[in-house]
Amino acid sequence: MIQVMARQDVRGSGEKAVWARGLCKRYGKKEDPVLQNLSMTVRRGTIYGLLGPSGCGKTTLLRCIVGRLSVDSGNLVVLGEKPGTPGHGIPGSLVGYMPQEMALFNKMTIRESLFYFGRIHGMTKQHIHERIMFLLQFLTLPDQGRIVDTLSGGQKRRVSFAVALLHEPELLILDEPTVGVDPLLRERIWEHLVKIARQDGLKTTIIITTHYIEEARQANTVGLMRGGRLLAEEEPNMLIQKHHINSLEAVFLKLCQNDNMDDSEDRRKGHMIQGRSGVAGERTPLLASNIDVVEITNDVHTDEIYEQIIDSQSSRCNCGLPSGKNIVAQFLKNLTLMKRNIGFLLFEFILPSIQIILFCLCIGGDPYNLKVAIFNNETTGLSNLFIQSLDNNTIDKVMFSDLKSARDCVEKGEAWGLMTIGENFTQDLITRFSHSSSVSNATLDGGTVKLYLDMTNQQIAVSLQEKVSLAFEKFSRLLLTTLGQNPDIAQLPVKLEKPIYGTLDPSFTNFMAPGIILSITFFMATGLTTLAFVVEKKEGLLERSIVSGMTPFEIMLAHVWTQLLVMMVQVGLLLMFALLVFHVPYKGPLIWVIILVLLQGFCGMTLGIIISVLCEEESSAIQLALGSVYPMLLMSGIIWPVEAMPQWLRYISICLPMTYGGDAMRAILSRGWTLTNLAVWRGYLVTLGWGFGLLALGGFILRLKQ
Repeated sequence: MIQVMARQDVRGSGEKAVWARGLCKRYGKKEDPVLQNLSMTVRRGTIYGLLGPSGCGKTTLLRCIVGRLSVDSGNLVVLGEKPGTPGHGIPGSLVGYMPQEMALFNKMTIRESLFYFGRIHGMTKQHIHERIMFLLQFLTLPDQGRIVDTLSGGQKRRVSFAVALLHEPELLILDEPTVGVDPLLRERIWEHLVKIARQDGLKTTIIITTHYIEEARQANTVGLMRGGRLLAEEEPNMLIQKHHINSLEAVFLKLCQNDNMDDSEDRRKGHMIQGRSGVAGERTPLLASNIDVVEITNDVHTDEIYEQIIDSQSSRCNCGLPSGKNIVAQFLKNLTLMKRNIGFLLFEFILPSIQIILFCLCIGGDPYNLKVAIFNNETTGLSNLFIQSLDNNTIDKVMFSDLKSARDCVEKGEAWGLMTIGENFTQDLITRFSHSSSVSNATLDGGTVKLYLDMTNQQIAVSLQEKVSLAFEKFSRLLLTTLGQNPDIAQLPVKLEKPIYGTLDPSFTNFMAPGIILSITFFMATGLTTLAFVVEKKEGLLERSIVSGMTPFEIMLAHVWTQLLVMMVQVGLLLMFALLVFHVPYKGPLIWVIILVLLQGFCGMTLGIIISVLCEEESSAIQLALGSVYPMLLMSGIIWPVEAMPQWLRYISICLPMTYGGDAMRAILSRGWTLTNLAVWRGYLVTLGWGFGLLALGGFILRLKQ
């Protein structure tokens, strides 16, 4: 019979809202426990004042009650279930939570903030509106259209309190709600708390922490906490009567002094007294809790049942699908925050376009106006005809009358190279072409144009070599025609026929463009989500949303969908400038190009989420994101072919998300290939694998850390 009644007390609408026995919690193996064998009982429909100095474990205890932390040992039942049990509602709509932090979205209005949490709790629009009207009047809040960031500290705290009261929860957890609040308003708040706790229809249970110890006399029960333990748990007036002291603060001070004396005595005796819970090593509380002797006796019979219930709940799998209403609420919140920062949003839209414009303007073009010092030692002859054949757009010819001055010009950095022509250049060159079978080395040397280049800039040096070689070929063909010989003799004995793919005049821009388009999208998407969780974690917003019933995975999905909208605009502008304005060639179907770019953006977005989940500070998240840019850019074959890398580095390169994606993009744009080709579908497959793999990893890390 006792077991049946105990189970009903746990499962049904019994009197205990919070039942805790022997709770222990520590952060790290070497640190002292934050909660030490703590036991407490909070009856339904009462106000429980949790008092104690900073660092005594109050906030940790509250986080355990709302399901944000799990205890290392002990049993905890809240509203008939273990916190975090699937379908229970804690975390969720059964609890209203006001943390110590403001935990508000500073760029949203009061109305938008309350609507966000109202949607999470599944409230109708009309119900939310009615509650907002009541809370605005009750808490004397400013106009509901005011941006939170423009409010004073006290007004922000009242808005935070309004969020906790909004959905009229069964359990209300308030962590120092009256700090910085006007005394008259503080009195009104307590009157309201007493009213909703006594209201039969609501039967709200309230756990409140406060620095104002005397105001806790209005609570039904107070728990005096120190060092992770409850020194006392009793009705305030009973505590005052028992100790014959006229203030609750004096009672707390006396209990702390007695606690210090007991600690000294324990150390002197060299052992600890076994506490009420029967666990060796814990000292008996100085004052018994408000649980009477009969209830303690009954708990001996019900503890085993509680443990069985808790064990059965722990074995359940929380494998429900993400909630659509939660994702929509988070999605709308993200859109609202974007709307508040429209300037930054527009910058995000056009930044990829600016990057591709700068790439197309700055990369791949032929250098021009390159100064070349020329010393022509031949006074008359064909040398001047050769000099005239040089490309005037590329080469800025600077003539010198002596070799030393010409060489000094290059050594001073005033020219990119030195070109010399011998005094018998024309005669030796004609002899070379006319009597090729009996030409001496001296004749060959005399009919040669000598080029001394500044090779510190390879691209400029290669360009000069190419232009001088083309000019000499043009000049040689003209000379051979004059001599009555076949001008094709001037060509190399290697002929480049029509290319299978590409053109005879390849552009470095066309080589890099596919990879650059992907990398811009990838890293911009990474930047969009790098700070997605960092700021919300730091300001307590993430915790408050999760306590309200959202899961970290739902928050992550909402961020992904929000940033996908931004990325679609970015990709549209990016491809428009690349393909239509700068005419980057694309031979394959445009739809496959768009899909691949979006998939690469999705992959970069999930990488940003991983960074955001791992980092606690904005600076570390930004540094990690920036630190990933250059290694991936250099090793993905975008700037230089993978085939030029050391063999061991190639294995790392092919494991990166952009390497095969870049190959696929290049194959579609330059070759016109489709998904029937290995290089293309392999790029899609690897990109999808990276994207969803990182998304799953981000969800796992979030779950692990939360």
